[in-house]
Amino acid sequence: MFNSFSRIDKNTLKIAIPLIISNITIPLVGFVDNVMMGHLGSMVYLGAIGVGSIIISYILFSFGFIKSLTTGFVSQHTGSSNTQELLLSLSHLLLISSFISFLIILFRDQIIIFSLNFMNASSEVNINSKIYLDYRIWSIPAIFLRDILIGYYIGVQKIKAAIIISITVNLLNIILDYYFIYILNYSIEGVAIASLISEYSVVFFILYAIKNENIFKNTNLKIHEIFDWLMIKKKILVNMNMFLRSFILMTIFIYFMKVGASYGDSILAANAILLNFFFLFSYGIDGFAHSSEVLVGNSIGKKDNVLLKQSIYSTGKFSVILASIYLIIFNVFDLSILQFVTNLEVIHTIVLSNITYLYLIFISATVAFWLDGVFIGSLKVTLLRNIMIISGILFFFVETILLQGNNDNLWVSFLVFFTARSMLLGIALHYHMKNNRFITI
Repeated sequence: MFNSFSRIDKNTLKIAIPLIISNITIPLVGFVDNVMMGHLGSMVYLGAIGVGSIIISYILFSFGFIKSLTTGFVSQHTGSSNTQELLLSLSHLLLISSFISFLIILFRDQIIIFSLNFMNASSEVNINSKIYLDYRIWSIPAIFLRDILIGYYIGVQKIKAAIIISITVNLLNIILDYYFIYILNYSIEGVAIASLISEYSVVFFILYAIKNENIFKNTNLKIHEIFDWLMIKKKILVNMNMFLRSFILMTIFIYFMKVGASYGDSILAANAILLNFFFLFSYGIDGFAHSSEVLVGNSIGKKDNVLLKQSIYSTGKFSVILASIYLIIFNVFDLSILQFVTNLEVIHTIVLSNITYLYLIFISATVAFWLDGVFIGSLKVTLLRNIMIISGILFFFVETILLQGNNDNLWVSFLVFFTARSMLLGIALHYHMKNNRFITI
């Protein structure tokens, strides 16, 4: 069957399959966290992990563009064989992410207190969430470093290196989860400490890359080039558009959790589990989004319009196939997976009553995830920002004005948001393809 695929199909799968396996380990850590907390006999722990995780995710997703933009810049520079520009892009992204890390750590107490007050969960949930966040927030600098390194390896199509880093960090996290909770009898702080230790293991991979990657060994960058304000400003402007896009996306996620928390700890816990199922889906589909970033960026770097169209079609086709596989697996095994996560019957009932919305989101969000990769690879970041703004406004309009009042309507609003993004991105793709707006010669 593999032999019947086109060359571009093989390239798509060559990049995507290892990344899907690698990406799945990221939400799998959250899944394991839920399992660990879900069998401690109280929905408070599940709610606390849900609140703590969404706050950390809010920060990380707001700046999650760092890995994607690294991939976009690197793939375009690789396509044009411009090593000097590649190194400068990496240096500037490192400077920007270091500054962001410094600000987050400096104002960590204010960020945690403000976030927990905003979430407005029960006092028990807030106490446990704060314990988690007090440890977990220190891992953010390491995560940014990991994202830049993985983004570089994806951009130069050294996928094996990227997958080794991701799987090692996340499997170490899972092993430490078990050790701290079941061997040392820690509670929620054990989950946070496990994540903190595992994230900083990326330092060993960075040292290895500096020693063994020729591009880093043969660098001849000058200090004035690295600190060239005009070039940094250009990166900041690109980053700002992607920041706003990611910020709006995670504002919707955190608002979703906040409203769910207002309906009680059981609803909060159930929504946290459903969102973790969603992250298992989104990180898997992201494998083909990353393929889009690499192949589209490389095509644009080579100014090859035929290769560009083939790359877009191939990654879209496989995104739909993977989404269908997810739907089949969850439809068949949803109850078994849920029982594995928690033994609380009340949570089972709430999750199963809302899981259809999740399946509809699997369908509606697939195009959005795929086309995110296409437009990031082509560095059309203003377009991504504008579509996110429109979709975000629609979400809040539907949830607060048209359908306010219960958890079902909250999920309907979430579905409307993803459907709007997919439709608008699809229209944008048609326009860019019809008018040859991706490649300028």
